[in-house]
Amino acid sequence: MVLFLPRLLEQQLQTQRRTYDSEVESLRGELQNVKEENNRQQQLLAQNLQLPPEARIEASLQHEITRLTNENLVRSNTLRHTQRIKDQSGQTSPGQMVEEPIHPVNIPRREKDFQGMLEYKKEDEMKLVKNLILELKPRGVAVNLIPGLPAYILFMCLRHSDYVNDDQKVRTLLTSTINSIKKILKKRGDDFETVSFWLANTCRFLHCLKQYSGDEVFMKHNTSRQNEHCLSNFDLAEYRQVISDLAIQIYQQLVKCMENILQPMIVSGMLEHETIQGVSGVKPTGLRKRTSSIADEGTYTLDSILRQLSAFHSTMCQHGTDPELIKQVVKQLFYIIGAVTLNNLLLRKDMCSWSKGMQIRYNVSQLEEWLRDKGLMNCGAKETLEPLIQAAQLLQVKKKTDEDAEAICSMCHALTTAQIVKVLNLYTPVNEFEERVSVSFIRTIQTRLRDRCESPQLLMDTKMIYPVTFPFNPSSLALETIQIPTSLNLSFLTRV
Repeated sequence: MVLFLPRLLEQQLQTQRRTYDSEVESLRGELQNVKEENNRQQQLLAQNLQLPPEARIEASLQHEITRLTNENLVRSNTLRHTQRIKDQSGQTSPGQMVEEPIHPVNIPRREKDFQGMLEYKKEDEMKLVKNLILELKPRGVAVNLIPGLPAYILFMCLRHSDYVNDDQKVRTLLTSTINSIKKILKKRGDDFETVSFWLANTCRFLHCLKQYSGDEVFMKHNTSRQNEHCLSNFDLAEYRQVISDLAIQIYQQLVKCMENILQPMIVSGMLEHETIQGVSGVKPTGLRKRTSSIADEGTYTLDSILRQLSAFHSTMCQHGTDPELIKQVVKQLFYIIGAVTLNNLLLRKDMCSWSKGMQIRYNVSQLEEWLRDKGLMNCGAKETLEPLIQAAQLLQVKKKTDEDAEAICSMCHALTTAQIVKVLNLYTPVNEFEERVSVSFIRTIQTRLRDRCESPQLLMDTKMIYPVTFPFNPSSLALETIQIPTSLNLSFLTRV
């Protein structure tokens, strides 16, 4: 019995020593985990500061979720281990060592540094153009997208094909894109919103090809990060020309589409409807009643034209159309309004009177006010109305003396001699106190203007379209921050 007691004490001391060593080792492990976590926090903070604001927020949230998940896992394991110790406490002998809980190592998720590229399988190319071009409805899904998103997505797909040096994939994607845009415009070319949407996106795609081409003339507009995203293997200058030609075709189609919508409104709104009530007074006598150019005279008013112009402008802005391109569109529309109005004035004797001249001038002033309200006074649209403005002034000025003839010749520089003479011949007094323009006065005008170098054409060419240009308009949007909405059904694309 005496010999057994020291041996028992020695065993107890060894057990306590092992327990102590285990606790020390556990504390060292926890200290090491704290140091590693501190280092990870500092690294993440440094990385996050280099990210754009949107990516920085996303990274912080993802890290916080990971941290909380791991903490909950530690707590859960500790509770289970404690409970297991309690359950076994009655069965453990004094000399047995209890296992220490194992602390799980915190393994943070590595945040991805997206390069602004989208990867897709070759067999998914047709699905890409189908979902993004052929079946995309501007009036439905597209109105909730960031302006130009289809163009950005297509370019990000192109960038990845360039990145992996796959020339065939680059070629087929560009060809499929161009053909699909042509196809949808052939199918829905009379729908203004569709044509406007694809004009804006075609131009944005063209700008992306320039902005990320690697050409110094375009790179100087980029951030350093954007310059890192330039194409690295292929020169797509020839494709840029093809897409520019496509944009010209779409622009001409857009103008035609808008003209078809505006055409029925112009004569009624600019000539027939009395915007200033009562200014016309007594109708010119001796004229047969004329059937209106539309079913019900007065259906359209000047307000109808202004509302339609505003709808055009609002839609183009929503689609992300370049501001300089919007200016060119508006200039073209104002030319059409002015040309159609003047041509009808030159063909209608019932419209050539002093009161109608006042009415036209007022309508033109309202169009100018619309330009001012939209910040478009410097787009050249007002100048396209000058022939109509001068025709309205010609209806209002005196037409008797040589001095009047001199004033008319000086004032009507935007009208041809044929147009001036036609208005004077058609001029009709509204009452018996006003005289018709004498034949001798008209001959005086013709004599004074005979040396003018001009076209003998009487009517303006309403189908004339000004040449369109697409000034380079780089985007400040960072490609790596672009998110693809689920509504586009492009889940087969992978962000790289």
